[in-house]
Amino acid sequence: MARFLLMVRTRPLAGREAEYHRWYDDFHLAEVLRVPGFVTAERCAPPSGEDAEFAGDGTHLALFTVESDDFEATVAAFREAQASMEQPSCLAPESVSLTWWRSLGGRTTASSHG
Repeated sequence: MARFLLMVRTRPLAGREAEYHRWYDDFHLAEVLRVPGFVTAERCAPPSGEDAEFAGDGTHLALFTVESDDFEATVAAFREAQASMEQPSCLAPESVSLTWWRSLGGRTTASSHG
């Protein structure tokens, strides 16, 4: 089965960070993981907090692992699900950026080197 990554950059509106984190952690990750093929989710932030030097346009990153033998069907299912996903008022809508990546191989860990 092929493996893909969906990277989603976002940022909360100023002063609404706690609400944004609650929404993402308590609701949105599970909402996305209900889409067939989505198997893991992880949230990330720049190492120095809200530092734009590291974050680019979004201050937070969500990484979703997707396993599928039919990438186009999986993307179509995701787009269909997106239509009913909540867009909270604490999220800066212009910050949302999605990029898809195809895995080129297995994971390598430090312990496997030696």
